Amino acid sequence: MIDKHSDSTGFSATTSRFHQHGIAQEGKAYKKRSHAALVATFFDVIDRMSVTTTLEIGAFQAEVSRRFIAQASGRVALAVEANPYNYNKFKPSLEAAGVLYHHAAVQDHERTCELQLHVTDIDVENGYIRGNNSLLKSEARPQTRAVPVPGTTLDTLVNRYVESGALPDPAHAHPVLWIDVEGALDLVIKGGRQTITNSLVIFAEVETERLWNNQATFPEIAAQLDKLGFFPWLRDCEYEPEQFNVLFANRALMDKNLLSELSTAFYNELQPAG
Repeated sequence: MIDKHSDSTGFSATTSRFHQHGIAQEGKAYKKRSHAALVATFFDVIDRMSVTTTLEIGAFQAEVSRRFIAQASGRVALAVEANPYNYNKFKPSLEAAGVLYHHAAVQDHERTCELQLHVTDIDVENGYIRGNNSLLKSEARPQTRAVPVPGTTLDTLVNRYVESGALPDPAHAHPVLWIDVEGALDLVIKGGRQTITNSLVIFAEVETERLWNNQATFPEIAAQLDKLGFFPWLRDCEYEPEQFNVLFANRALMDKNLLSELSTAFYNELQPAG
C-alpha cells in the first residue's frame, strides 16, 4: 500500500519490520539484495516514465550516470563530484561516455567550501581516490585535512547548464536525482528546492544517527522533502540500522498506480526463496 503522507517514523517502523525478516534469514546477503532491488526500482522508474535527464550528486565515478547514458539514446546525465582527485581521475572516461562531469561541492550557498579529505596511509597510497569524503567533520574520522573546493547550489548549477543548452529545463523534462553526499543531504536540499520540486524521484543515502557533526538525520530529511512534495516510498537496508538508501517520490508527478506496481515488484523480489 502506498501512503503518500507517511511520516518518517511510520515509514521506518513498517519497512524495518519487513527487512528484519530478510536480515534474520540471510544476513549481509539480504542487505545487498535489498540495495540491488532498490537500484532496479530506480531504473524501472526511469524506463517506465521515459526519463531523459538524471542528476547525480556526490558522483565519485558516476556509475549511475554511465548506466543511464548507456541504456538509451537521447539522454543527458549531469554528475557532480567534489573531490578534485576523483574528478581528475574519472573525467576523461566519463566525458568519453557522454556524461557531463562537473567539479563542485553541492551545498546551500554559492562560494568556496572545504572538503574533509581522508589522508590515511592507504589514501595517500591510492592518490586520495575515495568515494566517501564529506563536507562535514566527524570525530570518528580524525585523519582528514580540509581542502578548498568550488561550492554551488543545485539550483544555480542546473540553471547554468539549462541556460547553456546542455541540460533540458527540469520544469518540462522532469529529471530523477541520485544523491550520496555523506551526511550533507540537507545542504543539497536547501540549495535545490526548484530543481527538486520538478523531479520525479530521489534516490538518497540517509542516516538515522549523526555520523558527521551537525548533520541532518532521516526524520529531518523527510520533513524537508515533505515540504517540497515528496514522501518516503521505498528503502533498502544496505547498512542497517544507522544508514540506508531511500527512494522519495513526488506526490504530484508520480502516478499512484505505477508506484503501487513497482512497490509490489520490489517487495516480491525480496521475499525469501522457497
